[in-house]
Amino acid sequence: MAIEYTWYGDTDTASLREFIATATAGEQHADGTVFLDGMYISARQVSGDEVNPAVALFGFDHRFTATFRLSAHSDEPTTSHAEALMVHTLIAFAARFGGHGVLLFNGETAVLQYTDGTVTLDAEWADWTENPEVAPLLTQFPSQMLPQPLL
Repeated sequence: MAIEYTWYGDTDTASLREFIATATAGEQHADGTVFLDGMYISARQVSGDEVNPAVALFGFDHRFTATFRLSAHSDEPTTSHAEALMVHTLIAFAARFGGHGVLLFNGETAVLQYTDGTVTLDAEWADWTENPEVAPLLTQFPSQMLPQPLL
């Protein structure tokens, strides 16, 4: 089964896909999808009926969505690296653009959240502590139990 993380944010940026491609060193295809070893990412601005009202539970307006789909066929080191690239992408985005955002595992569990450039990692998410590339970030960024309004 493929693993999926969904990133919701409130920043208006026309260069979201390009930013993701650069941050992950992925290859952006004509439809905007970014591909790299073990993962592909689709991202888009949203408006009108595309807005997910549940995002307001995190305290911000939903303006974009990016979905990170990790391949079920990748080995553990490739998956761990893809997850680390995903986390680093959100950290870099928060530092550059600010705003508010949340990263959800399988659409409901908040595992990373940022507000005005401050990134907080969920302290109870085992994938962070077990990932050799992400675990060091737990000492560099705030780590706490994140609110889980969708559970």
